[in-house]
Amino acid sequence: MNAMSSRLLVALALPLVAYGASLQISGPYANRLSQSDIQQITALVSKEPGIDHRLKRIEAVRPDKVHIQTGGRTAVDAATYNDFNAYKRAGRWAIDTASIEISIEKIVLPNNGPILIR
Repeated sequence: MNAMSSRLLVALALPLVAYGASLQISGPYANRLSQSDIQQITALVSKEPGIDHRLKRIEAVRPDKVHIQTGGRTAVDAATYNDFNAYKRAGRWAIDTASIEISIEKIVLPNNGPILIR
């Protein structure tokens, strides 16, 4: 591993410590996201009304476009996620509010068979 890739790894790992190990950064342009980009995106998500602020995934699909997923478990048997895009224009990231989609995932809980009441 050369010095440049070591710095990139550290730069990407630091935000993971700050925002929790569950944040995933992926995509063909993930290596082009700077620490400043990740901080801007995180700040945008935290201020956007009407969406869950728990950042789960940032997928860099182009140098100026990321797909973001927020959310997680919202009940014992359900998780709610927000999926949307953000674009970088003139050095600043902005959320495309028209792209926000909400999905609800049912979580199947294991059981130990029927409960017998005697």
